[in-house]
Amino acid sequence: MSVADQSREKVRRWSDDRGFLRDGRSVVLGCVALYLSVVTGLRALWDVDIWPWLGVPSGPSIFFDARNVAAAVECSQLGYDPLVDNPCDPWGRAMFYPRVWLLLRFIGLEQRHTLLFGAVVVTVFVLSLLLLLPRLNLVEGLVVAAAACSPAVMFAVERANMDLVIFSGIALAAVVWRRGTAAAEYAAVAIVLLMAVAKLYPAVALLAFLPARRRGTRVAAVGALLLFAAYVVATRDDVATISSTATQGQYYSYGARILLGRVYHGVVGDQWGGSRTLAQVLVLLAVVLLVLGLWLWLRHRSHHSPAAVPLPETADLVAFRMGALIYVGTFVIGNSFDYRLVFLLLTLPLLLRWPAPPQAVGNRLNLPLVTVAVVMVALWIGTLSEQLRLTDELVSWTLAGLLLVLLVRSAPHVGTLFQSGRASR
Repeated sequence: MSVADQSREKVRRWSDDRGFLRDGRSVVLGCVALYLSVVTGLRALWDVDIWPWLGVPSGPSIFFDARNVAAAVECSQLGYDPLVDNPCDPWGRAMFYPRVWLLLRFIGLEQRHTLLFGAVVVTVFVLSLLLLLPRLNLVEGLVVAAAACSPAVMFAVERANMDLVIFSGIALAAVVWRRGTAAAEYAAVAIVLLMAVAKLYPAVALLAFLPARRRGTRVAAVGALLLFAAYVVATRDDVATISSTATQGQYYSYGARILLGRVYHGVVGDQWGGSRTLAQVLVLLAVVLLVLGLWLWLRHRSHHSPAAVPLPETADLVAFRMGALIYVGTFVIGNSFDYRLVFLLLTLPLLLRWPAPPQAVGNRLNLPLVTVAVVMVALWIGTLSEQLRLTDELVSWTLAGLLLVLLVRSAPHVGTLFQSGRASR
């Protein structure tokens, strides 16, 4: 057993032997329940909104984003196209989700159900998080609880943003994967495809299935990507409309463009005069340079480090890949509000228990635990973005780089895939 694994085992025994909340998931549930109880109780009894004091920018109304969907469903029944004109929304916001959300009219959703709708979304999110997590020790439970109660995650909860629904679906895919059967893996791919249809960006999570051991799962993932591409082509007008109406901010947000734009305006001093396409190309170029630098660093380290431990194909690994890919994908494509950082919760089960190389020495850098620390900073620092004048975006770039490195580490050797493909036939 490596030094790192021995230290983890000591911490695990410390929490278990003393019988203090033997399952760290109880800590997660207790902290989240206490947090929401205090916020809800003060709001209901004394009409005191403490979200801003906790680093969460509260909306004009409770469950602000859930109301947008409910209002859109209501307007669609009145004959409006809510992606273009949504007068049922009290703030006149067009719906910035794909049209598939309008199917909620079949369950009778109306704007007067916003409170119930939002409460269901939040409850399902908490339950899906608990189902996703393996058995934790006390320390691991405290880490996950701190992440779950962070301003970024609670930003999504306060708005009852539909990203919570997408998170629940992605987490369900990882839970289904645990069954280990071919049917379960196909079902997991299908669930992620459904989430991609609902919000587009989860399509990058389908890449998490390409290194799967079973050849049939890899084929299913490729087929799902092709189906998604066909869906985007068929709904390209809606996609363009959503892209043009979806709000993108600089504060309480992350994305490669934010820091690059800050540097540009700091050096040039005027507004960007190029096209949006050119801006995206420059972003991609910067990220490619980052990846190239990381690849060279990994190649150098490979000659001085013990061989990495092959990772077993577990639900934790699949969840990590999906969470990391969603973060990196949304980081590159555009600006996202911090509530989308909720998907970083998917990475924690594996990061907290990443196998260390058997020949690792005690003073060797533990990259997965460093990544856990950066994830925690990313979840908590966004509330200070205005005071930090966007220098908090350095954390976003650091996190993107770390996750890319670990994604590469988690990928199996190409020869292994061919061998598993022949074995599965």
